Amino acid sequence: MNRQLACLVLVAIVATACSDAPTDDRFSSAGDAPLQDGGTVVIGVSSSPTTLLPPLAAAALDFEFGNALYPGLNFAEWRDGGLSFPEHHPQALARGYEIDGAKLTYRLDTSRSWSDGEPIVAEDVVFTFGLLNDPDEPLPLSGVTARIDSVVAVNDSTVSFFFEQAYPAMLFDTGIGILPAHAYGELAMDGLRSLMADAAESGLVVSGSFNLAEWAPAERIVLERNDRGRPVARLDRIALQVMPDETTRRAALRTGEVDLIQLDSYAGLDGLSDGGFRLARIPQRGYDFIAWNPEAHPAFANSLVRRALSLAIDRDLIINAVDMRGFAEPAFGPYGSLFADLAPVPQSALYNPDEARRLLDESGWRDDDGDGVRESDGRDLSFKIETSAGNARRADAIVIIQQQLAAIGVAVEIGQQEFGSLFARARAHDYEAVLLGWQVGLDPDISFFWADPDSPVNLVSYDVPRVASLMDSALAAPSPAAARTYWKQAAQTIAADHPYAFLWFFDQLLAVSPRIGGVEVGVTGFAQNLHEWGIFDSETP
Repeated sequence: MNRQLACLVLVAIVATACSDAPTDDRFSSAGDAPLQDGGTVVIGVSSSPTTLLPPLAAAALDFEFGNALYPGLNFAEWRDGGLSFPEHHPQALARGYEIDGAKLTYRLDTSRSWSDGEPIVAEDVVFTFGLLNDPDEPLPLSGVTARIDSVVAVNDSTVSFFFEQAYPAMLFDTGIGILPAHAYGELAMDGLRSLMADAAESGLVVSGSFNLAEWAPAERIVLERNDRGRPVARLDRIALQVMPDETTRRAALRTGEVDLIQLDSYAGLDGLSDGGFRLARIPQRGYDFIAWNPEAHPAFANSLVRRALSLAIDRDLIINAVDMRGFAEPAFGPYGSLFADLAPVPQSALYNPDEARRLLDESGWRDDDGDGVRESDGRDLSFKIETSAGNARRADAIVIIQQQLAAIGVAVEIGQQEFGSLFARARAHDYEAVLLGWQVGLDPDISFFWADPDSPVNLVSYDVPRVASLMDSALAAPSPAAARTYWKQAAQTIAADHPYAFLWFFDQLLAVSPRIGGVEVGVTGFAQNLHEWGIFDSETP
């Protein structure tokens, strides 16, 4: 299981020990019919992974599918409201681990090998974490090495992590998918980034259940069974078909062109379940937000203005208007139901347009010329909010947000762009305001987003010493319980600063064809067991 961004966002058939079973009878089990070996399953997705190399990953699908090619040393399961790490999980590269104070040692499974036949060795682990520890090449997951002093190959089958001090998330932070040093160790970072482009022809060297057969990220990605992989996959292939428009995805599911689809909107679910398609959800793992870029507009550098913009958005109204009732809850900070005890403020504080107007007046943004748009020092309070094309939920919500901000004298232009391109621009701070979403991490550690202004996923260059100090205290706490006080205080400070307009935490949904079985859904994701997916015996491959 990967770090925070297993953390940025999806899902499937039966509720597992990782989550509570849905009470809504539309979310039903697939039954116990036998599954055949072989065949192809096609998944309709709104956007595609940007990479399948876990150390370079940033988006949710990067992690979901990267794990199928490059498993990590351990495998995390969500049980009883928290993470557990079984010592002998079949998807983990290690057959056990030992914690001795600030030292964590893994014993590799010596029966595992890379797809080219080479053995998996401790030096592969050293190489992978070295990539994340390169100060000249910061990566989205580089923060996991912040408290690691060194990674040492004791021998070919034993690797030890030495930390600055013991802390609760040592297993979590060492769960990144491992890359092969013998195949990629001589590549510079640019070479690793370009590796995916050539992989469809030359192939990747992998250790998981699948390998890469086709790579056209804006169109189609195909994984094929890795015969040397463990666990052994039942299917021959899994294809990701990129369909940004949800209406197109739903139509393709009905015609049998695809077998599973992401659902970005919640309308028409009864029609899908009545049509024989199973519905499944990951509860409250995603949240949407609007990031205000202080480098792009002077208003966004003022916390009072950011607070006013957030107070002008009626989240409950939007949740009802876009059919999210029962699947979403208003947000006012970086924690939702998954970590309910850390949520910073009551929901009643979320909507107050009169207070929003007062704060804008106080900040010097007034409509002195009577044109309906506030201005200050000759500049209008107008800007562009962009969101990902094809996401029906966000597309509908952004129109309502535009109207609600207009009601307090703010002029908003709407823009949409393909997710990958928009996300790259957001990480480069090339935007004014952007409506995107993160997937909630399974550890309360949110330092990666908020403690370091240079983090690749700190979209607003947030830099508040008090928050960084609180997070340092949380990370140094002797137990998860002791850390929670600091995480909550940090979240309260972030919420009061309003670097985002936190909008809502939401369930992530998938609709599944009745011909497909073996797909498990849980808090940890939907692609956690791709090797077990299959087609019911009544179908032909």
